[in-house]
Amino acid sequence: VAKTLTVGRWVPMLLVALHACAALAQTEGLQELNGTVLYVKTEGTGTPIVAVHGGPGLSHHYLAPQLGKLSKWFQVTFYDQRASGQSATPAPDEITLRTFAGDVDAIRKKLGHDQIYLLAHSWGALPAIKYGLLYPEQVKGIIFCNPIPFSREYDGEMAAAQQAKMSGADSTNRSLILGSPGFKAGEAAAYKKLLLLSFRHSFYKESNFSKLDLDVPDNYQAASQALYKGLGKELRAYDYYDSIKNFAFPVLILRGAVDVVPQAAYQRMMDALPTATLKVFRKSGHFIFMEQNRKFNRAVRKFVHR
Repeated sequence: VAKTLTVGRWVPMLLVALHACAALAQTEGLQELNGTVLYVKTEGTGTPIVAVHGGPGLSHHYLAPQLGKLSKWFQVTFYDQRASGQSATPAPDEITLRTFAGDVDAIRKKLGHDQIYLLAHSWGALPAIKYGLLYPEQVKGIIFCNPIPFSREYDGEMAAAQQAKMSGADSTNRSLILGSPGFKAGEAAAYKKLLLLSFRHSFYKESNFSKLDLDVPDNYQAASQALYKGLGKELRAYDYYDSIKNFAFPVLILRGAVDVVPQAAYQRMMDALPTATLKVFRKSGHFIFMEQNRKFNRAVRKFVHR
């Protein structure tokens, strides 16, 4: 009886302690940061990694299932960029790569870290580069996963490669979506169909496409309009190959071999970053962390624990 009473007395306290630890290891919600409201989600403990999602206009949602596994070893923070996902949509003049970088630094300060790693996927490379240029002392390292080219010079080649992968059925479906009442009305479901169609051939194995889960909010059309109005000038013309030569922190570049980004673009990245490490994943396309997750995790762990 005495033992039963002792267990009964301490189990609730133990559960409270476990819940407290869980609260420290995982937090999620909207936060007022850098003059706007951002959705931020943190998982795990240890060396901090901030994940910068692609787009522009997507959210952290498609990254979380696989990148969340890194929280076994690191503190992984996801966030929705301003005018994306669950984050607020400020005025267009407050949507620039500089404010994007400021958002990341506000997250860093909120987490209480002097330095962070950035793990940037696809278009997320541009906000990550901007952060590295504006806040170099706060960067422990950057991991570029399937980054878009750091200039617009490869746009034509990438568009041609993407077009070559599309079938007649894809073109028909695209036309049907664009002409649908839902798309014309700005419905999120129609935009999600269009986005998914654009990524259908971005995988080494067609079956891996089922792993891509996009969360498109109801305000997607209005948010995207503000986003592209704010970023328009910067997106029309940019070239970061010269400016990144000043990066003193380590860089890891992960490339999916069947992605549409050409080899020449990666060669230019390596020429600009001679101390960077390039790792090619032979059986991956644009989403390495979905197609070769274990190898992806090993590459990230090796880089951070070097």
